[in-house]
Amino acid sequence: MFNHIPVFGWLISLFLNVSLAIPFWFIWTHCHIGQHFFYFLPQVFQSIGFWDCVGLFFVIGILKTVLFPCHCHHCKKHSDLK
Repeated sequence: MFNHIPVFGWLISLFLNVSLAIPFWFIWTHCHIGQHFFYFLPQVFQSIGFWDCVGLFFVIGILKTVLFPCHCHHCKKHSDLK
């Protein structure tokens, strides 16, 4: 959502994604959740790097916006004008 606002929104989005990625990455790699429950995945995905995890959160946010565009506030306002 913040990705649409240039520079300032990107910084907010970076901060939010990093703050979400820290506990996820810690639990996934150091608590071995990836190795214990997702043993069928390749080793690369069982212990991902921190910045790869942050990038994953960025990609998930972008895909959510692309795949579900009507859930944003702007689309609801635009559909009310028709």
